[in-house]
Amino acid sequence: MMTFQRSSQGLLAHVRAFGYPRRVGARPRYGWTSSLVTAVLAVAGLVFAGPAPANPTAGMEVGDDNSVCTAGFAVQDRFGDYYLLTSGHCDAGDNAEWTDAGAAPLGRIFASENNGDDRDAAIIRLAPGTPPPSGGVDGRYRIRDVLRPDQIQVGMPFCKVGSQTGETCGVVTEVAGNVVVTNLFSIEGDSGSPGFVTNPDGTVSAAGILMGGPEDDDNTTYFMMVEPLLREWRLQILK
Repeated sequence: MMTFQRSSQGLLAHVRAFGYPRRVGARPRYGWTSSLVTAVLAVAGLVFAGPAPANPTAGMEVGDDNSVCTAGFAVQDRFGDYYLLTSGHCDAGDNAEWTDAGAAPLGRIFASENNGDDRDAAIIRLAPGTPPPSGGVDGRYRIRDVLRPDQIQVGMPFCKVGSQTGETCGVVTEVAGNVVVTNLFSIEGDSGSPGFVTNPDGTVSAAGILMGGPEDDDNTTYFMMVEPLLREWRLQILK
């Protein structure tokens, strides 16, 4: 297991004591799954096509037949392909198809990593025919830039948009290498949420994607910084 490069012992002890991460995976999708419903109705001759997909955007609900997470920032590679970031622990490793909240197909996870420490990210590659993703966050905020880890400071206001709890804000309480600790509210299903800092001009600065938090504290939330990931995976965020 990797460890934080510049972490305090307090944060490491806190993470390990509660079993990192809280909300592992995400909120389960209970009841009949969309694929089962579609299959049953198709046999009955009632369904022949899936719902029309909307333009994917950061902060929307995404999931497979087993769980629900949140789409992080939309990104593009050098070949022009589009992806949605989310948390690595949302990936069950089964190559399942991911859909939006309306069960419209999006694509499959192209790459993911989760070392249980400071790396917890995945990218959903949008399938051909899927509308191109909207830039920014939640259709409301334009992204001005992407912050490096050394630009995040304790006390800095920090927000996220999650598929389960919407927009919640707090402040940075600790910075440990690629991990930012905040006191904003989140619950299961918010994993992958885009974390950002608001700017005076109404834009936001992209910062991280939501990883999790302690088992018994919904008001402590961890984010993995996204700038190092974009560099390593050679991706460009859509603004």
